[in-house]
Amino acid sequence: MKTRLPLLTLLGFTLPLLASASASDNPKQKPNVLFVVFDDLNNRLGCYGDPVAKSPNLDRLAARGTVFTRNFCQQPICGPSRASFMSGRRPDSLGIWSMTKHLYDVHPDAVTIPQWFMRHGYTSMSIGKVLGGYGKEADFKTLSVPDRRTGGKTKDEFALPNGAALPPNLAKNLLCENRDVPDEACFDNVSATLAITELRALAKKPEPFFLALGIFKPHSPYKVPKRYWDMYRREDIPAIETPSRPRNAPEIAFHANHEILGEPSAHLTLDEEAKREIRHGYYAAMSFADAQFGRVLDALDELKLRDNTIVVIIGDNGFELGEHDCWGKMTLFGWDARVPLIISAPGIGKGGAKTASLTELIDIFPTLTDLSGLPSPPQLEGTSLTPLLKNPSASVKSAALTQHPRPALYWGGGPQALPTMMGYALTTDRWSYHEWRDFKTGHVVGQELYDEQTDPLETVNLAGTAEAAAQIPALAEQLKIMTKGGKP
Repeated sequence: MKTRLPLLTLLGFTLPLLASASASDNPKQKPNVLFVVFDDLNNRLGCYGDPVAKSPNLDRLAARGTVFTRNFCQQPICGPSRASFMSGRRPDSLGIWSMTKHLYDVHPDAVTIPQWFMRHGYTSMSIGKVLGGYGKEADFKTLSVPDRRTGGKTKDEFALPNGAALPPNLAKNLLCENRDVPDEACFDNVSATLAITELRALAKKPEPFFLALGIFKPHSPYKVPKRYWDMYRREDIPAIETPSRPRNAPEIAFHANHEILGEPSAHLTLDEEAKREIRHGYYAAMSFADAQFGRVLDALDELKLRDNTIVVIIGDNGFELGEHDCWGKMTLFGWDARVPLIISAPGIGKGGAKTASLTELIDIFPTLTDLSGLPSPPQLEGTSLTPLLKNPSASVKSAALTQHPRPALYWGGGPQALPTMMGYALTTDRWSYHEWRDFKTGHVVGQELYDEQTDPLETVNLAGTAEAAAQIPALAEQLKIMTKGGKP
């Protein structure tokens, strides 16, 4: 009589629990994984072609790995985006579109990337904000070591030892602080230091590790040490390329910009000086975040772990800094939907490669299992990007899908609240087609079409033109298939 393995319910799927997997997988020979998630990091990086960005450590990783230049998040806000890529499923599949719902509240048996690796012989741990949004000190249900949100509620503040008085703030905008303090006064420095401490311990263990690190910056408020502000001359920071809304874009495409301007009842007005300071602050925060990542990358080299460690960095969502008259995220435009993805997988591909092939954050889960020689859980909706690491000119999908609801945030109804409208952006090699639907009926209430070849800054909505009439039916059908769970 055969012995039956226990069953695990996994986001609505039932599969055998691979109880003996770690023994058969030869964990000692598996690669380590360092997975770093930056909050609100868009493509303003040197390795993505930004002319003024100072991101030497991310650029250093890019020189060792592959840069994915057309990579898209599944929803441009932290909580739903992270629930999506950490579980390998789209927001509609999870039913998570707001900051009021958390992965384990909706799917108690969900298995995330580090949990899956732990089940296959890895030591898995998480430091900083990795899975959920804000409001939960611990995110992952189970890991080898309980995850830690270092710094607690001080992530937005400077904290000097022994409560020492802070030096004066040289910034003017309420979102910005420019103080002459050491990096150690900042939340992300504490997280990076803990990650380095853990790497030193993990390097001595026989089993492979999966270490997830969340770096909070460049998320607002832009409170970072003065030396990062001093890396930029304000007059060198590029002006907003597209300060106006796209011509003919429907009103539903926009929102109140509350993240930067505050609640509608007390909206700030940004004059030109304030806009320049906020943009300066974003660059400074990005360079600070890059420096903390660099310390961890240095530790990998010092501990001689680089030759057997897959390193992946992403931004959880993009961010607009005045483009399209938008400040923040939560739109379907490219600055919000596109996010950095850099993968360095030792022994695979050529360092310094770039690929313009379409990719999505939900592709990370199957990519990591593929690179590590592990099976993938059956619920994954992404595609392994290993073929692109081997051949950057290859293609693994014909479209990428990003979505976000309206209202852009809906707090009042609690976890049971549902949006009124849902917007979807389907991006192909040439087109970005946006469709806004009534959430209950599915009726289309707005459309946008942007030609990414002739209008990459998305300045003119072509919907309603003869050109759009020739393109939209096929794009709408492809979107319909993808929103029903079909593969791109």
